[in-house]
Amino acid sequence: MKYILPVLLLFPLLLSAQDQFIKTYDHYFTDRANAIEVLPSGRIVLAGATALQNSSQQAMMILMVEENGQIAWTKTYSAQAPRSEALDIFWTKDGSLIVLYDAFNANGEAKASWMKINPANGNVVWNKRALPSCRLPKISPLQDGYLLTGDYAISPTDREAMALKINESGDVVWFNIFGEPGYEQLGECWQDQQGLIHCAGYHIETNESQGIYAKFNATGSLVGTIKRYSIGDNTDLLSHIAPLSNGGFLFAGNSQGFTDGNARAWTLTTDEAGNIKTSYTYGISGKHIGVTDLIGLPGDQFVLSLGRPGNSGTPATMIKINANNDMLWQNTYKGDGANNMLLQVKSYQDGFVSAGVSGAGALTNMLLTRTDRNGKSGDCCPAVSGLKREAVTPEQSTMVPDETNVFLTENILATVSDESSLVQTICQPIEVDFQIADSTLCPGECTQIIFLSNAAGVQYTMTIAGADPDPDVPGRICHTDGGQIIVTRTGSFNGCQNELTKTVEIGAKDDMFPNAFTPNGDGANDVFRPIYPCEVVASRLRIYSRWGEKIFETNNPDQGWDGKYNNLDAPSDVYIWQVEYEAIRTGQQSTFTQSGDVTLLR
Repeated sequence: MKYILPVLLLFPLLLSAQDQFIKTYDHYFTDRANAIEVLPSGRIVLAGATALQNSSQQAMMILMVEENGQIAWTKTYSAQAPRSEALDIFWTKDGSLIVLYDAFNANGEAKASWMKINPANGNVVWNKRALPSCRLPKISPLQDGYLLTGDYAISPTDREAMALKINESGDVVWFNIFGEPGYEQLGECWQDQQGLIHCAGYHIETNESQGIYAKFNATGSLVGTIKRYSIGDNTDLLSHIAPLSNGGFLFAGNSQGFTDGNARAWTLTTDEAGNIKTSYTYGISGKHIGVTDLIGLPGDQFVLSLGRPGNSGTPATMIKINANNDMLWQNTYKGDGANNMLLQVKSYQDGFVSAGVSGAGALTNMLLTRTDRNGKSGDCCPAVSGLKREAVTPEQSTMVPDETNVFLTENILATVSDESSLVQTICQPIEVDFQIADSTLCPGECTQIIFLSNAAGVQYTMTIAGADPDPDVPGRICHTDGGQIIVTRTGSFNGCQNELTKTVEIGAKDDMFPNAFTPNGDGANDVFRPIYPCEVVASRLRIYSRWGEKIFETNNPDQGWDGKYNNLDAPSDVYIWQVEYEAIRTGQQSTFTQSGDVTLLR
């Protein structure tokens, strides 16, 4: 028989720490997290933008959340511009946060801006803005400052790549603006121990684009030529870079122009001179996908966040690869809508946190995932992304760019406002572990179920086959039928489910036969008898001397040999025993025969 009962009716709720989860944050109609940072305290910062429905008034928004994803504070920032959006955020050496953001004027012209804020309360320390039209969406740490990278508007049809070094005060130390006619942008950079700065980026032409690799010295001068990489006539973009242990690099971005019309994530490895070693794309059938962030781990392993805007329904995905581009794991995460993207990822304790956007149609929310080291976010309906890897052979070329030497900034004021956001838990760990006091029972016996922990908000049920709950003792179950009790605990939350099954064997306890006894009348071990943990139906015990003479026999399973023969004490010696008995074992009544020897000691 089966018995189903909601577990929460039987036991008090035991709360456990939620180490992994997926949560969304809703402020206005459209909310978006472009960047994420982890503080030494364990707090997590999300940076992006918020706006009312169909509103041209978009404000930069920053959320500070606790380790469990609950909101510590929410702030919006108005920086003398109708529209602004945070693009990147970074923890500084002096314990502050630098935020990169776009500020758009009434004509839609982008003004790259950067501010430093106090993480305790979100207050602005200083705020800077570029005077020319440019965008700086990425910040990379340097040995003695920070590198802001993006693009600079030469004309409405010509934008050049830009690198800008700032100090702790936000002042410009040096800048480099370079490119060819068309559109260049620099992405992520990495500085080696010699001070050389290695950057990923891309160059866009009318019908084709290429990923690029640029190298600067510590004072901002380009070193050598710009390397370019392209997969035929595709639109190829590189935006992330990480060093390899052999001195080379792993680049990541995306490529579009394949016969199915969908974009694919793209990874490229090179030697230290930028010469191609391997190149792979990762695609999902019917989906647009691209690398949105890349972090390096020890042992030449890397975690990439994937996502790309598109009508095909972008899956929020993270993958882990090695230097050979082998996928070590791949996971897709459920948001609160059909269109979900991850835009940045950071290491967090023994796992990862990632930020992005989740929603349906125009309604979007900030998305935060906290996972373990294998990219699992609790029991949140974990799904393999379905990525397929394919080797590709890029073309490699070089270019010698022009350089621009004019760049100015200004100090501006920012208005900070306290806001509120609604947090929704999409998925969390579903704890289902439990203990059974005794894993083997005799027919008709009872045992106790002990819960180790429950998760708040999870609906629990327990299925029991072969036993009934004791109505007078919560958690106690008693055997009623068959050779096993099957106990299954199930937890359900927001369409996700986890379950655990444990088995109690009936009559599986071992019958025991002592190998010595001491019939001296002291009340301890005076009688030799088989020890049956579970009741026997019938039993016949016989004792023989070493010469085969039968000296004792009984059909009473509770009776044993007291060491006498013909009412006299039998001498110390080794005796042979034989027993035949019928008993219910593993749910069936069977006949058993056992024999052995026992030593009588006086």
